[in-house]
Formats: sequence, structure tokens, C-alpha cells
Amino acid sequence: MQVILDEPMGQQNSSAVKYGTFWLRFAALLVDGIILAPISFGVTYFNITSWKSASVMLVITMIGISYKPFMEFNYGATLGKMALKLKVTDLQFQQPNLQTILLRNVFHIVPTLITSVLSIGMYTDPDFEMVTGYMEFVTFSQQFAATQLVSTISGLITLIDAIMLAVDDQKRSLHDRIAGTLVIEKP
Repeated sequence: MQVILDEPMGQQNSSAVKYGTFWLRFAALLVDGIILAPISFGVTYFNITSWKSASVMLVITMIGISYKPFMEFNYGATLGKMALKLKVTDLQFQQPNLQTILLRNVFHIVPTLITSVLSIGMYTDPDFEMVTGYMEFVTFSQQFAATQLVSTISGLITLIDAIMLAVDDQKRSLHDRIAGTLVIEKP
């Protein structure tokens, strides 16, 4: 029998299940951000101001993309969810398979991959060499309309996702509905 967060799966009584609330899940996201931000933002800052390496950008992107699916598939939760005693399950309260976990994270994976491919154009632009600070990078990146469009669409999807999570009885967001997953509180 598979174990997620030290509890056998499949033994939950569905009427006794407590779903992960909007605020608990938001707090878990913040914890994950606090854990990942110093590394990803630190390396990204030095990359855009000094190194200017598309390869470094792609490595950082791959680490960022793989964190949630890796943790949710292997451990049933990210570090933030673990800290708040939440776990990801399928609709039968079992550990989801890899395909389900990847589908659950599609709103993060796809826009990030598209943005990364588009960002290679920024790194190869001769004017990128003149960027020496973060605000200069922000200004420079605004000239790449496709990247801005992907960010805007991704932001709208995230907003819809959050609204669905807030109003749903089982606290299922759009990505939970698409993948057939739940986020529940560990008893």
C-alpha cells in the first residue's frame, strides 16, 4: 500500500475528509516560495545582470517547473503542503499517478516553457548586454510582446483557478478539476 506523508492511502472515509482551504493552500504556496525564492531569484538576478546565459535561465526554469510535480508525485505534497499537513490525492483518495500530477500542474508548466523559449530571444538580443540591473531588465523585457501576452494569459488563468478554489465545496481549483485531484488535510 502506498504511503503519503506517513499515512496509508485509501483508508479515508470520504465524509470525514477535510479539504485544503483556499488560505491553507495559499499559505503552502507562500512557504514553497520562501524556500525556492532565494535560490531562483538570486541566480536569476546574477544571470540577467552579469552572466546573461540562456543555458542558466533554462536550468533555473527546469528546476522551477519540476519542483511541484516531483514533490507531489514522490511525496504527495510540496514542502509547503507538508508543513501545513496537506496532501494531493486523486478522487478516490489515492496517490495520483505521474500523468495526473503533470496534468494538475499544466497551468504552471506550459506557460513557463513557452516563456522560456521566448526568453531565449531576449538573451540573444545584442541590446541585452546593456542590461545591468533588474529594473532595466523589466523595461527591456517589455519590448517582447509575446512574452507579455503569455504572462497576461497565465495570470488570468491563475485568477480563475483561485476563484474556483475559493467557491468550490471540495476546494477544487480549475487545475484540480482538470486532473481529477483533491487537496486534503492530513488527519
